[in-house]
Amino acid sequence: MPLFILCALTMGLLVLASLLLARKLRRLRQLRRRQQHIWETHNIFQLFDRAAPLPPPGGWAASTDLLGELVRVVAARQPRVVVELGSGLSTLVIAAALRRNRAGRLICVEADDQYAHSTRAQLHQHALDDWATGRSVPLQSIEFEGERRPWYDTSLLGDVDSIDLLFIDGPPTALRRDIRYPALPFFWNKLNAGAVVLLDDADRPAESAMAKSWQRRFPQALFEHLRFEKGALRVTSLARVPAPRAPSHSAASTA
Repeated sequence: MPLFILCALTMGLLVLASLLLARKLRRLRQLRRRQQHIWETHNIFQLFDRAAPLPPPGGWAASTDLLGELVRVVAARQPRVVVELGSGLSTLVIAAALRRNRAGRLICVEADDQYAHSTRAQLHQHALDDWATGRSVPLQSIEFEGERRPWYDTSLLGDVDSIDLLFIDGPPTALRRDIRYPALPFFWNKLNAGAVVLLDDADRPAESAMAKSWQRRFPQALFEHLRFEKGALRVTSLARVPAPRAPSHSAASTA
């Protein structure tokens, strides 16, 4: 058999083997994700007494792997003050995890009044009113780091302080892809030493760029990318060091 034919056959077999291996690895990763989903779902349901059905995870809501991470952080850190930007299934899970700790309080910031009302109703259905407070904070055009951008009305957030866990899952990105960027700079000096910040949807380009910008601005924090369904970023405040000086933020009505 000519040498070039033998080489071609060998290359063909190697390519076929690589494709089969890649397919097998892809199926193994899918199986592991399903196993993790089942495990996280089991852990989440352990927090509730089945008083009312839970909304489904995924889609706009936080994925089960991120919800599981929230449960673990609450259990390990025993936070006294938790702040959540955006609301939904994660609100119920955080509040239920605090109830299991028998300590702590969740402040849930929601820009949409109707969605905030729905979340408060679900908290009541699950008897979680004592562990979470829903706060309606409308979006406004604010001056932030030298440019105008939509974000929460900061005048309604001035009393929020001594945060142990900050979960960033809002505002919605319809108005601006990087609309969630101000969250860490605004709350940085309100975080306790050792506080944990979790950002959902970290695999999206805007969130990925935000993470790089935050990392440059806050080198004293630990940044970890979590390989979840939609990607997540975990930031740990290693010490309460004042944020670098930046232009002040002021709000003005968008009307």
